[in-house]
Amino acid sequence: MAGEWLRIDEYTDVLASTDLLALVGSRLKKSPFDWKWMILAAHSGVQGALVCALHDSTGTNILKQKSAAEMLNWLSTLEGERPKEQLADFSMLIKKYRKRYPLALTPEQHWKILKLHREFRNKFAHFTPTHWSIEISMMPSLIENALDLIETAMKQDQVTMKTSGNFKRHLSGNLALARAALVPWRNR
Repeated sequence: MAGEWLRIDEYTDVLASTDLLALVGSRLKKSPFDWKWMILAAHSGVQGALVCALHDSTGTNILKQKSAAEMLNWLSTLEGERPKEQLADFSMLIKKYRKRYPLALTPEQHWKILKLHREFRNKFAHFTPTHWSIEISMMPSLIENALDLIETAMKQDQVTMKTSGNFKRHLSGNLALARAALVPWRNR
């Protein structure tokens, strides 16, 4: 029996994250809890965009060091079971991105992306029973920086040569909708 399949790769993963940003952004006034999903989608989009902009032909430069070594060894022999791949952590991906594209991220943007990751994404993704108050006025700037990084990373040559015009238009439209949704929240 044939069924429907979800086909996703690192590029469509970025689109899925920006689809969510565009969708949820329009609901923020009615549902302030949706800031959680903006944070998680922005983080996911950034991580996916970093992977797209960084990965080499073997796909090993985005892995943890031990995982990369195991994969390179396996690729050289193709013997035994294929090792499980472990993606480098977010901070390492940022570090690699800044090294490869030194002008693509200002120190302030870097700080805001790490703040989004450490203070918000991690706490939402690993939520423990607690009470937590978040000042919404800082959220637009953090999300906008994430949108900027997604856009910049996805415009790197190694990404643009692998994506279609439809993909680029879809991504651009999502980013524009997400940015527009943040406008009413600026300067509050």
